[in-house]
Order: sequence, then structure tokens, then C-alpha cells
Amino acid sequence: MGFVAPLLFAGLVAVAIPIFIHLIQRERKRVVEFPSLMFLRRIPYQSVRRRRIRHWPLLLLRLAAIALIVTAFARPFLRLSTPAATATGAREVAIVVDRSYSMEYGDRWDRARAAARDAVNHLRPGERASLVFFDTGAEVALRSTADRSRLLSAIDAARTSAAATKFAPALKLAGSLLAESALARREAILISDYQRGGWGSSEDVRLPDRAVFTPVDVGSDEMKNVAVTPVSLQRTRFENQERIAVTAGVINRGGAPIARLPIALELDGKVVDTEPVDVAANGSGSVTFAPFTVSARNMRAAVRIPDDSLRRDNVFDFVVSPIDPLKVTVLERPALSRVEGEGAAGESLYLTRALAIGESPRVDATLKSIDAFTDADARASGVVILNDVPVTAPAAERLGRFVAAGGGLFAIAGPRADWPEKGADVLPALPAGTVDRASGTSARLGALEYGHPIFDVFRAPRSGDFSAAQFYGYRAIRGDPSQVIARFDDGAPALVERKGQAGRVLMWTSTVDLSWNDLALKPVFLPFVHTLVRYLADYREPAASLTVGQIYVAPRLAGSRRGAPQSTRIVLAPSGRRVDLGGEDQDVLELTEQGFYDIRPQTGGSEWSTTVASNVDLKESDPARIDPKELATAITGRPGGGPADFTGHAPTAEEQARAQRIWWYLLAAGLALLGVEAVLANRLSGSRIA
Repeated sequence: MGFVAPLLFAGLVAVAIPIFIHLIQRERKRVVEFPSLMFLRRIPYQSVRRRRIRHWPLLLLRLAAIALIVTAFARPFLRLSTPAATATGAREVAIVVDRSYSMEYGDRWDRARAAARDAVNHLRPGERASLVFFDTGAEVALRSTADRSRLLSAIDAARTSAAATKFAPALKLAGSLLAESALARREAILISDYQRGGWGSSEDVRLPDRAVFTPVDVGSDEMKNVAVTPVSLQRTRFENQERIAVTAGVINRGGAPIARLPIALELDGKVVDTEPVDVAANGSGSVTFAPFTVSARNMRAAVRIPDDSLRRDNVFDFVVSPIDPLKVTVLERPALSRVEGEGAAGESLYLTRALAIGESPRVDATLKSIDAFTDADARASGVVILNDVPVTAPAAERLGRFVAAGGGLFAIAGPRADWPEKGADVLPALPAGTVDRASGTSARLGALEYGHPIFDVFRAPRSGDFSAAQFYGYRAIRGDPSQVIARFDDGAPALVERKGQAGRVLMWTSTVDLSWNDLALKPVFLPFVHTLVRYLADYREPAASLTVGQIYVAPRLAGSRRGAPQSTRIVLAPSGRRVDLGGEDQDVLELTEQGFYDIRPQTGGSEWSTTVASNVDLKESDPARIDPKELATAITGRPGGGPADFTGHAPTAEEQARAQRIWWYLLAAGLALLGVEAVLANRLSGSRIA
């Protein structure tokens, strides 16, 4: 027994008042009138104190009433052993079950479902429960129901996923479910193996006030597991064929070394090579397979080891395809194209040589006269470069359609560049007069927008110095470009971009040869040209594999470009589930399964189909675990006990007294006794007078 305000027991001294009254109460004299008092002796009347208590029931009633009232104001409560027992009324329970793929280790998933069933079977009449399954995300299977049969059926139907653990979304969802409830008691039961990787130090999750957090740990500190790590691909070309050498690795999570573990390389479901590897305890190892020729698009490949207690991380799937070259068309002045090779030896020499170097991407550059450029050339090109050429109205209209379809246009505004007024909305700005810096101090690039993708690779120190290049001439511009990416030291724009169109358009206000600057002789010229072309083409090298939980952007179909409407595509998931992609804001796919996704146009065209490999997140197979006490402290703000005896925070005296309301009953009993005392006192007084 405890009391919220024990100092109020000083009021018990009031019990002495009835005793004092009973002991000092005086007899009331009774006057008898006589006609004459002359013959009577005069005797003075003396009041006599009572030395004994005559009405014990009345005294006891008064004492008990005062004692009960004083005790009620002291706010008594019963000290109970568990915080959950301090509350009265029905519970609202959120049963949160981890279904990440680490729960497949051993019998963890069976134990987790047994714990969930046990939580459901302990629901009392009037109590309700919600069932939540989570991995990287959280899903409500059943919301606040008292139907045990539905809850048990949902638990039996649940399956593990290929995703990793993330506690924050599940706990936020559980907190919202508990906050919506009107029941007096609220409890979140988290059933998991408590992977350390599922909780970050910066997570901000709190359960509602006075909610009880009960962890159920089905994991174990010792976990023997071997996992295949992501592969590394080395591409080479031999006799005009692309070859790939695969380097694969494994990591041993157990405390015992493994000798000659076989690692197999599979292509389209067939084993083509097997190599043994020795792996130390808590160590790793790697092997490199013999190169193979990439003979077709979307070749399915896998690196596999023998199954162990956790099979999902024993295989790493990936896709290999020949890398198609990026088509770039360089448009020159008509006079240069009349003599074969004259253009390549002049204004476009440095540009074409820079484009020819490199494999990411491999560029297929074509020199063409501006007059010979057709719509077919535009459709076959990813990027068009106007190398200091005057553009006619028909050519400007054709280039406008090319940009509107999502193409990338790079306009080099040298001394001969010109653009018609009618198509001025295609370029960021129109070239104006020439600025001569040949006499005196040459111009320098003084302000680069390093936040732009073109210059982002040059952000780090010693990654490229553009200020070393000298500029002897450049073009002024007419118009207000939406973005200036680079400026000269006098503030004049050097590289400008136009936004708001489906494609991307950049304009360089100098040349790319040695007539107006020496940038082509500087080390930054080659990476600058490559980065610029990749940006204009919106080039993304296809990833060999992705991870479950990532978002995949579906490829554009034949003849379509960035920003163009997409036709419906069919996606076949590894489980055989079908997903339709197409239309506005429907060109992305969330990878939720492990294995290969097939993406193809609904109207056919197998040459434009795509295969995507999806693998599990290896951090989930890491045996490191988080202490449930640490998690409880983070989400409740109160320290908790261990997994076996953890029941939440110790409630305060005020909380227990408010929940039990013993004082209310004591006060009511005291007032009732005062009523009985008043009736009894009136009866005793009447009988005495009578």
C-alpha cells in the first residue's frame, strides 16, 4: 500500500475531537418551579464531568468517518508488481511481426508466428488487437479487431519476404494504431530477431504516452552463415566482341573457417565454371572466373554457393548485355564536308577524338553537313552537336522537333554560328556580337556551377582546373537564359542551358578547337566532353543488378525519348506476378522480390525487352543484433528490462492512484458513516430528553 500525499495523515489528530467531546460533555440542569422556596435549603448546582463513555457506537462511527476521510485525501494505492496491472479496463494491442528474410534462419519464423498466436490467445473479452507485418516497410494485415479467428488466420497465412529489417516504419504505424484507440490500456508487442541494421541512431520514433512496449526476441546471438557478395564485372573487347570477366566474393559470418567452398557461375541457368575458395572464420574470399563472350542481350547470370541455414543470400543474380554505343551526330558547315576528312582535320578534330576515347559510354560519332541532316538522322541520334554552323529555318525546325522528342542538343557558338529568329525558343539564347580578348589579358572561366551534373565530377580538389584555359574570343548572347552554368571572369556567360523542354539544350559561347581558346589542350577537356555528352543523352549505364526495395525506372521504348508518352509495358515478377506499367507517372517499378524481372512492351518487340536482377540486402544477414532495452528506451523515453521480464516503465504513484481510484471509495464510505452518525446521534438525544 502506498499514498500520494502521506503528509495529510496529520489530519488524523481530528479523531481526538469526538473523544474529547464525549469526556467533557456536561449534564444539562433541569429547573423545577415551586410556589415558594422559603422552606427549602439553598444548595448551589454543580455540573459534573463525565468520567466514562456511555455511547460507544456513536463514538466509533465518528472516529471511523474522520479516519476514512483523511485517508481518502492521502490518495492511497496498491503497489502492484507489473506496470500493465496498474491500469484497469481493456487493452488495445498492436502485434508487430518481423517478416524480413533473416527470419528464415533456423526456426525463427515458426517461433515468431507462435509468439503472435500466443499474444492473440491472451486477449481478454473486450480487448482488441491490430496485426502488422514489416520488413523495410510496414503493412497492416488487420486493424483493431476483437475477432481472434481472423487474427489467427492472418498469422497462419503470413509469409516472409526478401526485404531487410527496418523498425522505424513499423513502430510509427503501431504508434498511430494505438493513438487512435479509446481503450484505457495500450500495448505494442514487437516480435523480431532484432537485427542491428534495422535501427539507426537518428531514428525519431515515439510510442504514445503510457503505452507499454513488450519485445519478443526470437533471434540468437550466434549465427552461422555464408553469403555471396555483389560481383564485379571487367569488360574487354576481343575481335570486335565484348567479353566479361566476373569476380565474385563470399563472406563467412560464422566462427569456423571453411575450406574449398565451391562457387559456381551460371549463365542462363547452366553452370559454366566452378571455382573453390577458402574462407577464414568471420572473413571473406573471392574468385575470378574465366571471361565469357556476351553473345546476346539480357543474359541471365548468377553466382551460387551450396545452401545453408539462410538460403536467400547464397546466390547473387545479375544481368549482362552488350553496351550499345551512344549515337552522336556532329553537324559541320557544308563547305567542310565536300572534301572527305577535311572537317575531321579542322574544327571538329579535338571534339571527335575526345568522343572516340572511352567506354562508358562508347560513342559512335558521325560527321555530317548541316544541309544533309534529316529527320531519320535525328531519330537515330541521341545527341546532336552543332559545331559552329549557321542554321537555316528548315534545319532549326527539324532540330526543334528533335529536342521536343527528348534529344540532346549542344550548340557551339563560334564566329560563324547563327540561328534564325523564328526558332529562337529552342536555344537558351541567341548568339550576338563577338567579344575579342586576343589583345591584352585573355579571358578565363571564373564561375562554374559545381552543383550541376556536368561540373559535379570536378568538385573535388585536383579533379580538374578550368581556370588554366585561356579564351581569346567568345560570343555575347541575346535573351535571358534560364540557367548559366559557367561564366567568364568578366561575368559573360560561357555555358548556358535551356530548361522546360523534353530534351536538354546547352550552348557554348566559344569554340572547341584552338581558334578562340586552348581548352582542347588542357587535361579537363576530355572528361568535360564526356560528361557533357552523357548529360545531354541522359545516359545511365544499365546496372547489372539492383537490391530488393530499390526503385527501377523502366527503359524508354524504341522511337521514344525522355518526356515522351510511354506505351504500356508488361512486367513479370520472379513469382510470376504480372504488373502493367505505362502512362503518366507509371514508369517506375518497386522491386519487392528476389530474382529476375522481365519487362517487355505489350505490343511485342522482343528486342526492346529488358531483364532486371533483384538481390537481397546483405546487411540483413549480418548477425549483429540490437538489445531490446536500447530500442525500448529510444521509443518510449524510459529504460526497460530484458527480453524475458520487460513490461514497460514503472508507473508513478500519481498514475497508479489515478488508475485505481481507491480514494473515491474511501471518501464515499466516510461521508456515509457521517450520515449514519447523524441519525444515531439524533435518536440517542431524543431518548435521553424523554
